[in-house]
Amino acid sequence: MLTPAGLWRRAADRIAERDPEHDALRRAVRAAIVVPLVGAVAFAVGGGSQTPLFAIFGSVSLLITVDFPGNRPARAVAYGGLAFNGAVLITLGSLVAPIPWLAVTLMFLLAVAVTFSGVLSEIVAAGQRSTLLTFVLPVCTPPGPIPERLLGWLIALALAVPAALFLLPPRHHDDLRRHAAAVCRTLADRLDGRASAEDLASAMGALRDNFLGADFRPVALTAGSRALVRVVDDLQWLSDRITDGSADLLAEMREPVIRVLRDSASVLTTPKADGRDEVRSDLALALAVLRLVAQSRYRDDIVEILGEDDDAAAMDVGRKLLTRRTISACVSATGRVIGIAADADARPVWARVLGRRLPESGASDRVLSESEAIAHLTTGFVATRAVVVRNSLRTGIGLAVAVAVTHVFPVQHGFWVVLGAMSVLRSSALTTGTRVLRAVTGTAIGFVLGALFIELMGVDPVVMWTMLPVVAFGSAYVPEVASFIAGQAMFTMMVLIIFNVIVPTGWSVGLIRVEDVAVGATVGIVVSLLLWPRGASATVSTAIDAACTVGSTYLRAAVSRVIRGASEAANDRVFELGHDALAASRTLDDAVRHYLSESGGSTDLRAPVIRAANRAIRVRSAAELIADVVPPPLAAYPRVREVLKSHTDAVCDRLDGQASTVEQGRISDDFVLALRAESGGDTLSVSAALPLVTVAANLGELELLYPEPVRPVASRG
Repeated sequence: MLTPAGLWRRAADRIAERDPEHDALRRAVRAAIVVPLVGAVAFAVGGGSQTPLFAIFGSVSLLITVDFPGNRPARAVAYGGLAFNGAVLITLGSLVAPIPWLAVTLMFLLAVAVTFSGVLSEIVAAGQRSTLLTFVLPVCTPPGPIPERLLGWLIALALAVPAALFLLPPRHHDDLRRHAAAVCRTLADRLDGRASAEDLASAMGALRDNFLGADFRPVALTAGSRALVRVVDDLQWLSDRITDGSADLLAEMREPVIRVLRDSASVLTTPKADGRDEVRSDLALALAVLRLVAQSRYRDDIVEILGEDDDAAAMDVGRKLLTRRTISACVSATGRVIGIAADADARPVWARVLGRRLPESGASDRVLSESEAIAHLTTGFVATRAVVVRNSLRTGIGLAVAVAVTHVFPVQHGFWVVLGAMSVLRSSALTTGTRVLRAVTGTAIGFVLGALFIELMGVDPVVMWTMLPVVAFGSAYVPEVASFIAGQAMFTMMVLIIFNVIVPTGWSVGLIRVEDVAVGATVGIVVSLLLWPRGASATVSTAIDAACTVGSTYLRAAVSRVIRGASEAANDRVFELGHDALAASRTLDDAVRHYLSESGGSTDLRAPVIRAANRAIRVRSAAELIADVVPPPLAAYPRVREVLKSHTDAVCDRLDGQASTVEQGRISDDFVLALRAESGGDTLSVSAALPLVTVAANLGELELLYPEPVRPVASRG
């Protein structure tokens, strides 16, 4: 039996787990201070008008509904964008509210655009609900003068935005960089003998959870921020491959690899004002040193392979060479991407806005400009019918139907019908149904608690104003540390108090909200039942299969360019397929994170999907590394080229779900035997072999990942 002390300890542990840095607590205290202050100013300036309503709910949107990530300048820009959008949408919503068909149409278009725009940036994704609220409130409330409404929004902005930026500000929200830096440092410590496999698994787990734990990628729209997405996959691969014996295997390459990893971590965590340019120079030097040492080591290995009297001994050296090559290439690619991300972020503001002055990059560290990213992200997701596109349409239809309901049926507070639909719309009917139950349950609990309080204490203004900071605190804090139901309950209590502050009417407001939320929730589940009821669980299977297919085509083209020679046509094809593979990876990433957000099953049930997705993305990464290879002279090593082609065909056949018709051994063994048969042993021969080593090394990794033909994930029982 739990004692009060035990319950308190459990609650404290949960709070420590959910809010370790107390950001949610600071945000809640800020809301408790500012929301009542906004209400007081609004009543003093515009009492008896709609100004207090829009001021108080405006402050709720700015302080409770949204929590923009990033440092203070980035958050200031985000709040500036929300301020402008809010003013436009309040005006637009007020104008179209008397025209039902126009209100419904604009609600659909706006909901689709705002929901889809979350793929562009985590900042845009964070502001989605607040942006929609600034349109929903005016379009679903009784008509009123636009100046009164804009005055309320202005009061909210004048008090809430400075408070959000300067009063108990959150810590710098750049968890992706922080966790990636931690993995880089732990990898370096692992090679240094100062970290265990458990330490590395813990650091990588934190990075993976941070990256996949949100419905949208936790990155901004800037080229530098988006470039870091590639680092997550490479760090996962390195974490899986580096073992207790890796330090000895790397030999003299160990120290340069460690230096690149440590400098990469420093670049990720050092602000520009604290000397990031100097640290970036250190990383560039470390990469140059690694490249020189690696090339020397590879040459020595090839000479040793050619000089061995025994084929078996030569094959053993070849296996070590290919493993060293893959680890070194992955560390080098990771360091280059991190360096390019830093260079991209260091551009002037005008260059970032216009997508200009990007650093040069290859296939494995390709960076799209901001303008290119918007175009490619949009067309890529639409072309592949990603989950986010379906969710955007579903949200648009759901909210449009909810607005239509407020016009067709005599609901007293249509605002809550739309909020009810917004709260429960998910990517499948099953999870929507679950959230309907939780939304209505939480709302009912909040209503009961609020009604009991009002029944006992009355609606005296002093009591209501005293409770306003309490419920504002709870509405900001409880959803972060408790559950969805508890968050709904606190939000309902806050609404009950706010309406009684504006127009004291007692507990009946709460009952109306329960009814309206139930109507809106019903709209949400009906829309999800009618549209794409399979949800993300089925879509992620299709996305994995599509990524494997596109990756297979990209891999064939990249290897063909190396073994048959580069040409303008070959280069263009590889570049085009690289974009297709990147689009397929983005679609897969979108499907996986939505699958994780709606699948509450055990880890054992979800792990196969995650492993299959990681393997599919690794195919693209290997093809990108091969696409950066400078082809050797065409006359060199024809037999080696045939080995590479046959093993490429075998890997691609497996990716396409076909069994290979030819029995093959390990590529490292076939590669070494062909190399020994054809090499003249001179300096030119050794140099010509180096590019082919890169291809063989990456194919060897894919052979380990795909030892058997891939069955379509969608058909697996």
